[in-house]
Amino acid sequence: MFMRLVNLRVKEGRMKDFARAYEERIIPALQGVEGCLYASLLKPAGDDVECVSMTWWRRREDVDAYEKSGLYDELLDDMDDMMAEIVELKVRSGNGLKRDLPLLQDPDVEAYPVEVAGIGEVVDADVTRHFFVRLVSARIQMGRFDELKERYDREVKPVLMATQGCRAVFLVENTKTQTRAMSVTIWDREEDAIRFELSGAFDEVTAKVSEFFSGLYQWRLSLRESEDRKSISGKDLDVKGFQVVTGKRMGS
Repeated sequence: MFMRLVNLRVKEGRMKDFARAYEERIIPALQGVEGCLYASLLKPAGDDVECVSMTWWRRREDVDAYEKSGLYDELLDDMDDMMAEIVELKVRSGNGLKRDLPLLQDPDVEAYPVEVAGIGEVVDADVTRHFFVRLVSARIQMGRFDELKERYDREVKPVLMATQGCRAVFLVENTKTQTRAMSVTIWDREEDAIRFELSGAFDEVTAKVSEFFSGLYQWRLSLRESEDRKSISGKDLDVKGFQVVTGKRMGS
C-alpha cells in the first residue's frame, strides 16, 4: 500500500472552486484508475491557499502507471486557472525593460510506502466523508526504522485504534532520506484528535517510540524532562492537522 501527497497552492478566493473541481473532475477520473483506493483533498485550518491531495494506492506500480499514463498531468492542467503563480522569472521585453513573468510550478509530490496499517469501520464508497487527518512526522536515527515499525505496530497502533473517533492509523517511511517517518491518523472529527492530545495520551504514545528519534530530538526531550515537564516537543517532531474538504473511497 502507498500514500501519495501532492502539495498545492491555490489562488486566493478560489479554494471553493478548486474543491468543487476536485470532487467533480479528479475523484471521478481516479475511480477508473487501477489500484487507486482512496482520494481526498485536505486543507489546513484557517488556510484558504495551501491544500494537499492525498491518495492511497494498492501498489507502487499502480502509482507509477498512473503518472506515466499522462492522466496526472492532464488533471493538473485542468486546474491551471485556479493554481497560484508561485514563481516569477525576470525576462527582458522587446523595449529592453525587464518585467516579471508569472509561471506555474509543478507541485511537490511525495509517495510513501505504508509499513504499518490499522483500519477501523469501512467507509461507504458512495458517501463523501469530511474526516480530520493528523500527520506527525519525525526525524529518526539512521538504520532504526525497522525497530520503530515493530514498536509502533505493537504498542502505538492498538492505543490509537482504541481511541474514540480514530478511524485509521498508518506508519509510512520516507524512502528518499530513510531518516523520516510519518504517522498518519484519520479521525471522525478534529475534536476527537484534540481530546486525544489534551488527555496526555499523545505524549504517552510518542514516548513509546521516542528512543528511535534523532539525537537532537533526544537532547531537547531530556532538557524538558530536567525542568520536570515531560510533554514531547522539538523541531524534529512536526505535527500538522488537515480537514478533509472532499474525499471518497474507490471501488468495493
